[in-house]
Amino acid sequence: MLFRVAGWIFVGLISVVVVAVVISATVHWWQTPRDREAIEQLIGPEHRYVDVNGHRMSVAVQGSGSRTIVLMPGLATPEPILSFGPLARRLAEQNTVVTVEPFGLGLSDGTDTPRTSEAIVDETRAALGELGLSGPYVLMPHSISGLYAMWWTTHHPDEVAAVVGLDDERYTSDSAQGSPDWPSWMAGVSAVGGIRDLIALDKSTDYLELVADYRESLGDAAQYTSDQQDLYLRAYSWVLNPTALDEIARGAENVRGAEGTVFPSTLPALSILAASSLAVEPEWEPSHRSAISNPAIQQVTIMDGHHYLFHAHAAAIAEMAQQFLDEYVPAQ
Repeated sequence: MLFRVAGWIFVGLISVVVVAVVISATVHWWQTPRDREAIEQLIGPEHRYVDVNGHRMSVAVQGSGSRTIVLMPGLATPEPILSFGPLARRLAEQNTVVTVEPFGLGLSDGTDTPRTSEAIVDETRAALGELGLSGPYVLMPHSISGLYAMWWTTHHPDEVAAVVGLDDERYTSDSAQGSPDWPSWMAGVSAVGGIRDLIALDKSTDYLELVADYRESLGDAAQYTSDQQDLYLRAYSWVLNPTALDEIARGAENVRGAEGTVFPSTLPALSILAASSLAVEPEWEPSHRSAISNPAIQQVTIMDGHHYLFHAHAAAIAEMAQQFLDEYVPAQ
């Protein structure tokens, strides 16, 4: 009798778990296309899709200046166009600004192509070509995109007019050691709405501290509306997909590929680093200074702020970047 009761309890618990997963997955599958449509409407007419290798890549194009600035997002940024929005609007006052959502991020499709620096750069180049925008471009990478920008400058130097990094990554011995080993199962959790559930829980409990960290990155900035913040966080519900997780898994490989690289001596480069990153990564500032080959036109500056420093300091960064470009990258 005892074993029979235990068996019924076990079956009951399994049934509860199955029902919970089915409910979570149903809500996720129903809500995701509605969230994506809301993001499209929020971005507005600047948003469009381009075909790259048979997949849709999401981009936003603003401004009409003679310089073309390419905003390149950090690793697993859930909604790059919303994230870069305030900075892009300021830069677009004097430039053409393209925010690219690489495959696996934001509203872009996924892809089976391995997430190497070469592949991500080539796909971005193809997207710019589909938009009819020819180089040379001003690359403005955040975080891991610094590795991709370095690959771009060393393999296609004629296509790059300047690099303005936003706490962007360089080779460090710590980052080159290895990558997370959890991506293989996280995609399944995300596919059935598990991340959506965790984000909802995090909003009220700070269980993951993900929502709190995002809100901290905003500082006192008032340019992100409550709708923008909410949709940005909802985008986490689908960002941990197989494509993005492959990029995470290949992080160390891409870091090692940047070992020893420096900017071409004729390329203007400005690295704007967040003081908070220097506090947690001793090699962060030295790694950026070691990439300099010509101090006359290549600089490193440090700004107080979060790793996503452009969330709270869009105006200051836009002004700093514009002054640098006006001095070293004449308008065509």
